[in-house]
Amino acid sequence: MTPIHLLYQGVLGAVCLATGAVAVRAWQQREEPGAAYLAIMNVGIVFWTFFTLLPTVLGASPLSWVSLRLVIPFVTVGVFGLFAFTLEYTGRGKYLTRRSLALLSVEPVLATAVVLTNGTHGLMWTETALDPAAVYGVVRTFQVGFLIHTLYSYTLLVAAVVMIGLFAVRSDFLYQKQVVAFLFAIFVPWLGNVLYIFTPIQYDLSQVGFAVTGLSLGYAITSVGFLDITPVARNTVVETLQAGVFVIDTDGRLVDSNDEGRRLLGVEGRSAAGEPVEPLLAPFPDSDALYEKIMTTRSDESFETTLNDRTFTVRISPLYDQRDVLAGRVVLVNDITEQVEQQRELEHRNEQLDRFARVVSHDLRNPLTVASGKLELFRQTRDDELLADVDDSHHRMERLISDVLTLTRTDGADIETTTVSVSAVAEAAWSNVDTGGATLSVASDGTVSAKRTLLMQLFENLFRNCVEHGSTSDPTQSDDAVGHGSTGSRPGADDAVDRDPVTVTIGTLPDGFFVEDDGVGIPEAARANLFEEGVSGTDAGTGLGLMIVDEVATVHGWATAVTASESGGARFEIRSTS
Repeated sequence: MTPIHLLYQGVLGAVCLATGAVAVRAWQQREEPGAAYLAIMNVGIVFWTFFTLLPTVLGASPLSWVSLRLVIPFVTVGVFGLFAFTLEYTGRGKYLTRRSLALLSVEPVLATAVVLTNGTHGLMWTETALDPAAVYGVVRTFQVGFLIHTLYSYTLLVAAVVMIGLFAVRSDFLYQKQVVAFLFAIFVPWLGNVLYIFTPIQYDLSQVGFAVTGLSLGYAITSVGFLDITPVARNTVVETLQAGVFVIDTDGRLVDSNDEGRRLLGVEGRSAAGEPVEPLLAPFPDSDALYEKIMTTRSDESFETTLNDRTFTVRISPLYDQRDVLAGRVVLVNDITEQVEQQRELEHRNEQLDRFARVVSHDLRNPLTVASGKLELFRQTRDDELLADVDDSHHRMERLISDVLTLTRTDGADIETTTVSVSAVAEAAWSNVDTGGATLSVASDGTVSAKRTLLMQLFENLFRNCVEHGSTSDPTQSDDAVGHGSTGSRPGADDAVDRDPVTVTIGTLPDGFFVEDDGVGIPEAARANLFEEGVSGTDAGTGLGLMIVDEVATVHGWATAVTASESGGARFEIRSTS
């Protein structure tokens, strides 16, 4: 044997070992997408190489014919494994159905059948004679069947190369090490096969090339994480994120982005890879400062920003290569508008619970204590007037509960409004209030866009205020009526005497409506905090009535104001803020 022949045999043996090791390593990671097919490909290469090596050892032996015939089936196994692996690795695994696998198997099955029966028809090659001087111990001439089989194999190889190339471009070459290693593993043996079939070279250099394949894929698996997480897994994770993702290099150019990221940057429908990122950030407020922060950040940093009335968190993380050199930065932009609104809603609900707890623990305790005390005195004295005080306390507790429920249900959420008549709703509300001898006058009428039930509660609380606090009284009692912010159902026992019924007037304004009375009015000094919780001018008041008025107005987009009427009484104006 010549030194070249011995070297060739040594190379084929090394190829068997190298590709066998790659097959074992890939099978160990078979849970990763594509790993099982990579193992199948390398198993095919192992036996392809082995049955090519065996005739070089056996020489001019009939077993050399058998061995060379077995090469063809394992060539198909290797090529099939390569093609299937490429499909799954590049995100096209959905095409690996039973039907497609059956179609891909047609040619290999037919080729194997033709090879095994080649002695009867010679469609694959012509077996001339055994020749000890031949590299593989036999002399053969390839025929049309072999060329068809070769064309099929080359077609799958070309398809695999095209898919890998498209993937490399689509992923902006983020996986260039993996892609280069994979393409190198394909091209070198492919070139060796072309030289063997179409040139006078007697040695099949495909297997020599597969020595490079084994080393290349071994490097890819052990050094660049070829199977640790496949690119299709990365694409699935990143592209399905609801957050926007940008990868920016140290020169301020956009390297990669997902669909949501491109939408935020206003470049939907194109990758924008390689473009300067600074002009793309223009839609964001303080875009210059944002760009400066991205380009100077050396550690993880998070902050909030707004865009198109929505709130986002921005997280900037530096990217370092294997040498710990800064290679760029990843920017994660997450829309937290719903979370912010939910947080505000939660805070609002907590405030309502706090308010409810204060009323239950304090305000309800007072009338309950009064009622209990008066009831105990009644048991001792049998004085019927004491029962009237108990009744007053019960009414006050009823009013407190009603007002607290109103405040709880008026939560600032979006409300459905309709166009309603101001006078019609006001007159309906008037019939729900114990107005005594007071009268209602309609100065002018119009319509507003409102939720009828809430508007009725607004009017009811204003009417109670006017009737219970606006009635004229002697000067010594007028200062006690500063509340006009109470909604008690009836006056307390110590309230002013000689009260005269008031006239309550409603009317429209160019941008709203008003309610006024001809009573004693509200001192100017008391108007500033009139709509706050707990402001009341009598013991019977809950201190929540005008607060309810203000909150109902707020959820409608209105503003409340208090002033004096022409007669010196109280005047409440409700105006639109838009």
